[in-house]
Amino acid sequence: MSTTTIFVCGATGTQGGAVVTNIFKTPTLKAHAIARDLSSPASQSLKAAGVTLFPGDFNDEDSLRTAMRGCTGLFINLMPNLADLTQELAQAKRLLTIAKEVGVEHVVYSSGFSVDHPERRRHYNPDGFVTKVLLSKQKVEEAVRSAGFKYYTIIRPGNFMTNMLAPHVNMMYAGLVEKAAITTAFTPDVVLPMIDTNDIGKFATAAFLEPERFNGQEFEIASELMGFEELVRALGGVMGKEVKINYMSQEEIDAQIPVNPFLGGQLMMRDMVDCVDMGKVRSWGIPLGTFGEFLERESARVKATYGI
Repeated sequence: MSTTTIFVCGATGTQGGAVVTNIFKTPTLKAHAIARDLSSPASQSLKAAGVTLFPGDFNDEDSLRTAMRGCTGLFINLMPNLADLTQELAQAKRLLTIAKEVGVEHVVYSSGFSVDHPERRRHYNPDGFVTKVLLSKQKVEEAVRSAGFKYYTIIRPGNFMTNMLAPHVNMMYAGLVEKAAITTAFTPDVVLPMIDTNDIGKFATAAFLEPERFNGQEFEIASELMGFEELVRALGGVMGKEVKINYMSQEEIDAQIPVNPFLGGQLMMRDMVDCVDMGKVRSWGIPLGTFGEFLERESARVKATYGI
């Protein structure tokens, strides 16, 4: 039985870790990855799981070339550098160039919701920080399309369920953990396309297993649609208390956006649900998770985050 080896970006992180988890559920797939510190607990966990791990980072061509040698698949997942938004594209181009050189055939890129047409969003701000992040990812998508690989796939995940856990929740929803209260730029009718990162791993793995079926496909993915107030009630149930929601006025939002980029993100997310076709997502035949299942699976992190 022949095996296919995938180079996984960010294997010690949320998305890359989910891809690795799903790769090792399939006997015909193996994973390579890089890490700055091979002695870290995250690195040791990856090695114990069976990942072939190499020292290096995304700015080191030699380490990337060594780690990617023998791979025929590449999963790209890059975090934007908020101080230098040009870094993401530069790293992506470096990865693509080396992947082509060593014989990679299939690239799967995990991008972001509505990256292809952010200007269609009702709260699109051409000068906003969130827009700049989306446009950076748009350039990466174009680099993937035009790189000339035999196969490519672009998936655009929705609102991460992990955003409701530490450390992300403390930045994105200040007050939720400490005060059981959220002040938000959302409105009461907002519906969020929630994504369990494990489902990102499922889609990426499925693409590598069926490259011809997924070749050239570009689509948003979500696990389930949840109203914001439904989401807050679920968290209140976890915390054992009612969570209060303070909906900001437009005047309050305008005053705070210059110093709080997360508010701009929430504005863009107000109509995020319009970007996903759940019928198409389900048509791939990949079992989707739910927020309830996520909370149960991640119960240790939930307890640590909310002090329960």
